[in-house]
Amino acid sequence: MNKVLLMNLPIQSYLQKEFTNDSGYNPSLGLLSIGTWMELNGYEPIVLDLCYNRKTSKELLQLIEEENPILIGMSVYTENVDMAISTAKIIKAAFPSIKIVFGGAHPTLVPDDIITSQYVDFIIRKEGESTFLELCEAVVSNENIIKFDDIAGLVFKRDNKVIQNKLRSFITDLDIMPLPKRELAGIENYKDIINISTSRGCPGNCIYCSATALSGATYRTRNIDNVFLEVVLLRVIVRDSFLKIYIVDDTFTAVPVRVLRFADLIKKYNLNIYWHCESRVDVMTEELLDAMTSSRCIAVQYGIESGSQEVLDKIRKGINLDIARKVIDSTFKRKILPCLSFMVGHFCDTKETMEETLNFIKHVSTNYKAEVALSFNTPFPGTWQYTHKDKLGMKLVTDKYKLFSLLDPIVETNAFTTNDQREIFFEARQYLARITSIERMRKEMVD
Repeated sequence: MNKVLLMNLPIQSYLQKEFTNDSGYNPSLGLLSIGTWMELNGYEPIVLDLCYNRKTSKELLQLIEEENPILIGMSVYTENVDMAISTAKIIKAAFPSIKIVFGGAHPTLVPDDIITSQYVDFIIRKEGESTFLELCEAVVSNENIIKFDDIAGLVFKRDNKVIQNKLRSFITDLDIMPLPKRELAGIENYKDIINISTSRGCPGNCIYCSATALSGATYRTRNIDNVFLEVVLLRVIVRDSFLKIYIVDDTFTAVPVRVLRFADLIKKYNLNIYWHCESRVDVMTEELLDAMTSSRCIAVQYGIESGSQEVLDKIRKGINLDIARKVIDSTFKRKILPCLSFMVGHFCDTKETMEETLNFIKHVSTNYKAEVALSFNTPFPGTWQYTHKDKLGMKLVTDKYKLFSLLDPIVETNAFTTNDQREIFFEARQYLARITSIERMRKEMVD
């Protein structure tokens, strides 16, 4: 059986110890989905998550020699793209005949940034399951089964010329996709939290976000009964070690009837779990919060992004701060932990608007015990704000991709400097939390 190696490289590596100790192991759902798809089609996938299963270069090369994969795929983000190319260089030096393909956010949005590297043979853009399978068939058959030129979503080089094929259409029916086979990444390592995905795509239009470009503007959902059965399966597999699921969808509550059905199923079958999801304040209702509370939802993530209504309007966030305050209040009163994210350094920010954000953070932290995350606005290559940064008056103070981490201020305008952003962050530190504690969320629900 032909083997394929799927690798996830570290991001924000200094946080990995905290993540592992507090919330357990959660491998890349994207790589698990591709791995599962490949296994169903007769290949042997090897999923290697270097975020948690650290290996030296020597150990990695030894693994590759032992497994002898026909293709090595890497999931790549802006922050780790240089690391990915360095890793590809090391692999190519030892195994020049093994093909290497990059996929993920950065290769999808700016393929030209990578494909010129002599160490990268292919790029897969957007959803990767079908493209990766067809690429493997082309590699194995030396293009007798399918030619590289005919694989939608593929970027490659032929005769020193870069060829960018047409994009592949998004998967419209997610229920035809198999459930991720979590054993591929070592399900015995799971601890308290298990991530699941119930949709793809985002209908939002925020200028700083790449979600729409990556997954499409159409919100595609799985049947919620299918999702519930996945939760039941996970509950059985991991037994006592399974405490909480985290629904990683950008907006799980976008279709209220799905949430109500999910809550009803959990209550009907008395499924002993806690759960946490992401939402938007403009799609949250009292009815949804009541149903979520009754089914042991213990935390909801809301992206607020700024304490200035003017800034929110200009970045196309599409929310109203008065409504946000009401939703946060309603969430807290139901003993659901509000988890709120903010950014400073928007193109339209000023020292005054960033102070408004700081004051909003102080208010929600003090009055609602909110779990607050504050980051620096980062124009990732390929996003709307990146391609329009000059028009928006944004100056990038670095071209080092490793600093595109949300943890370093890299934007300046005529209205603020990187030091202005740091000052806001330092003032907000006492209100911020690195990691949400499982024990705390349980206490918030019980007290």
